[in-house]
Amino acid sequence: MATVTIKETDAYTLYGDLYESTAQNKSDVLGTLIYLHGGGLVFGERTDLPSEYIEVLRRKFNVLAADYRLAPESNIDDIFTDIHHIYHFAASLKHEAVYIMGRSAGGYLSLIAARDFDIAGVIDFYGYFNFTHSDFNYLPHDQKHLSNMLTEELAAANIRDYVTVSESPDPRYLLYLYYRNAGNWLEMIGIDRESADAGKYRLTNNDLAALPPVFAVHAKGDPDVPVFFSRKLAKTAPAADFVEVDTVIHNFDQEVSDENIALYERAVKFMSEHAEN
Repeated sequence: MATVTIKETDAYTLYGDLYESTAQNKSDVLGTLIYLHGGGLVFGERTDLPSEYIEVLRRKFNVLAADYRLAPESNIDDIFTDIHHIYHFAASLKHEAVYIMGRSAGGYLSLIAARDFDIAGVIDFYGYFNFTHSDFNYLPHDQKHLSNMLTEELAAANIRDYVTVSESPDPRYLLYLYYRNAGNWLEMIGIDRESADAGKYRLTNNDLAALPPVFAVHAKGDPDVPVFFSRKLAKTAPAADFVEVDTVIHNFDQEVSDENIALYERAVKFMSEHAEN
């Protein structure tokens, strides 16, 4: 693994961890797979993907796990700019196909990237494609027991006075929950409610129908991001494989298991079968 600089400014630097493919023959490498972490655009780290999954992905891809700026210190338009830089960095590496993978908010950003750039395929773990679902206005129902903790003081203590590109879930996840509980998550990532349905921040039915091959996975009882999104994606995208996992845990693949490794293997197999010749 090599750490690379994707974008450097006076205020922040976007780093990436680049894992070369382990394929024995270069002809077996499908391309570079960008990985974007989850975290509600408020927290998360590029290093959060377990090594067992990275090893599966490396069988067919060079994997680039990338930073992006986080809210509320930056807004969603800043993050979209970062995705632009990440895509073009990945595209310049070996002049090969670019794929993208994200979990949760990273899944959202991956779908946006597939709409806006030349992406060969998307691996989407429990992502979404708009902010207009009513569930996003409330605290995830499995976290309601934490509502008394979600105070203005807690929020203030977890907001930086600098641009940040990496934040551990402990304790920054609570800031995300604070925004969800207050019903102002959209505003804190820089979207006013009047523009939440604007084309810039969501994928339309036409956008979904124009996507490259998509592999999607989602928990049937996901308490954070409704499974509706992946069901709709699977029905509308022209080439899709969708696995609905029988669990009520949002990020169920955080715990490495044979079943979860098999999902990553299925994703790689799907992308291999749909690779352009």
